[in-house]
Amino acid sequence: MTKRPTIARRIIFCLFLPALALAQTSPAPTEPSPTPATPATTPGGHSNPVPIARAPIFVGKGVTVRASVGYAYTSLGMPSSSRVNLSGVDATVTADLSPHFGVSADSSYVRASNVLDTGRHADVLSYLAGPVFYHPRAARLTTYVHGLIGGARVTGVIPEGGGYQLGYVNRLSWALGAGVEYQVSPSFAVRSGGDYQRTYFFNSEAAVQDQNGFRAVCSVVYVFWQHPERRR
Repeated sequence: MTKRPTIARRIIFCLFLPALALAQTSPAPTEPSPTPATPATTPGGHSNPVPIARAPIFVGKGVTVRASVGYAYTSLGMPSSSRVNLSGVDATVTADLSPHFGVSADSSYVRASNVLDTGRHADVLSYLAGPVFYHPRAARLTTYVHGLIGGARVTGVIPEGGGYQLGYVNRLSWALGAGVEYQVSPSFAVRSGGDYQRTYFFNSEAAVQDQNGFRAVCSVVYVFWQHPERRR
């Protein structure tokens, strides 16, 4: 007779223990759902659009340093004679400060032998520097214009007393030009450009006079350093 209440109590304990445990467990907190932003309204009842942040139009992307070496051809109008065709080498170092602007230092040496059948030579040594401006770049093709200023040493023949003498003038020089550059790989490119260059030399009266020159350059470009964001 005493075992029945004990068995009954065990059955009741087993049935109500899980329910009691669930009742004492607190539910996990839930995060409130975000409320959508509503546009502000003016006194007239019109809604003002929410302002959207815009990226700046011009963003610098680091410095790119390139060097080029190539063939240079110059057609030079000598005041003391007709035009002289010279050929030689051109070297340039360019630092691009942004995708649209850079600075460049250019040096070239061109030479012609046996000028006017005199057995003497003529040459031009130029050392120029200035800004470079780039048109919006395509995938691999880049067009540019530049303005350079510096100096040039011009050596040539000077008519004197029925003969010729060799002389030189080292004065201010400047050049304006444009060209294109094609990126072959991340490290190499090929470039072609043309310039109008102003230099000085002696005329037939042995007075220094300005002269007009046109030069063309074809070169190979090597990229020493290119900012990671500008690599193609």
